[in-house]
Amino acid sequence: MEFNTHLPLSLSHDQAADILTCLERQLPTKRAGQRGSWFQMNRDSDRIADLFAAGSRDLTPASARHAAYVLYAPVSRDPEVSRHCASVLSDTELQRADRFVTEYDKAQFKQRRAFRRFCGATVLGSSRPLSQIVFEETENGRPYLSDLPDFWFSFSSCQFGFLGAWSSTHGIGVDLEDQTRNLEAVELARRFFSEAEANAVEGVGGLERLRTFFQFWSLKEAALKSIGEGLPFGLDAFEFELDPNLRVVHAPPDHGGPEQFDAHVIKGTESSCAALVIRNLA
Repeated sequence: MEFNTHLPLSLSHDQAADILTCLERQLPTKRAGQRGSWFQMNRDSDRIADLFAAGSRDLTPASARHAAYVLYAPVSRDPEVSRHCASVLSDTELQRADRFVTEYDKAQFKQRRAFRRFCGATVLGSSRPLSQIVFEETENGRPYLSDLPDFWFSFSSCQFGFLGAWSSTHGIGVDLEDQTRNLEAVELARRFFSEAEANAVEGVGGLERLRTFFQFWSLKEAALKSIGEGLPFGLDAFEFELDPNLRVVHAPPDHGGPEQFDAHVIKGTESSCAALVIRNLA
């Protein structure tokens, strides 16, 4: 279809609006539905961005503000929120969501991915719809934005909330663990932790034992993310000490050893243990 596009070089605001309206009327009628879907998508994107902006909290540890930013958002139980989150996801993400068995897990995945896009938009300072904020992933699963390839991002979640962190100067990792889960903490610690860490878990009882176990676990997983790796790399690659002060005891020599890492406990999450590990890139 041909459009009349022979326009004067200088137009007033009203003239431009009239011409835009005229050209829009020349569009095929079937485009009306597409335009409606586009406006609905933008409304959903704005609503989700507003919800995350209002509900999220800055949980960056004071001693880490020079290197990273950490944002936390609680999980919403409102099905409408999950529906709006789904509208900003890709077809691939929606297919992944459908693989979950329970509706709760499907909803949490949709919210988690929408939150990731919200964090990306926050860093970019972009007003683009969240559907246009697209993360790529390295071979080992580390997320990054092609618009900001030098930025490090890390994300984690549990049934209570979502954690996102980013840095333009350091390698970073965050992890969020539900400490209300009941498990054989000592047995798992003996299997995956160092002897000193396992002794620390065994040395306390009750809820404190679970909290200690999950604190070690979250630190180890965050540390692995800070070097761009995941659990297959091995939880024993890092060793931590919680008392009297948190410190990195052992780290992979290929990444500079413990001197190149700073570990932080993230406070303010609900019924969860959370950690941030920062790695010097120099």
